[in-house]
Amino acid sequence: MRVEGTLFGWFETGLEGTVWALQADGDPGYEGLFVIDEGDHLVITSPAQEVLFSGRIEQDTETGKAARPFTGILQPQAKGRWIHWTQKGYKPDDWAMLFFSETNRAVLTKSTVIDPS
Repeated sequence: MRVEGTLFGWFETGLEGTVWALQADGDPGYEGLFVIDEGDHLVITSPAQEVLFSGRIEQDTETGKAARPFTGILQPQAKGRWIHWTQKGYKPDDWAMLFFSETNRAVLTKSTVIDPS
C-alpha cells in the first residue's frame, strides 16, 4: 500500500508518547492516519521538494532514553517529548524535526512483511 500525505507527531491518551505518522491527502480522519512502522519505506520531502530522507524504516528504541518522572521507566525522548523510536543513525531531535514541522510531505509504502507469530 502506497500513501501520500503530511507527516506529524501523533499523540493522544493511551499512546504513552509521540508516534510518527502520516495523514493521507484528502482524508483528515482516522481512516487517513497511517502509523510508520519498522520495515516501511518512507520518502520525506521539504516544501521545496528537497529529499530529506529516503529509505527503509529501522527503529532505534535505545537512543535518547531517559527516565520518566515518578516511574523510573526508560523511554526515548526528542525535543522535550516522549517518543517510541528514532530512525537508526539519526539523533532523536533531528528525526523528530522532520515530523514536528508539519509541512514536510511524504510517500509511505507500508511493509508487506507478515508476522509469523
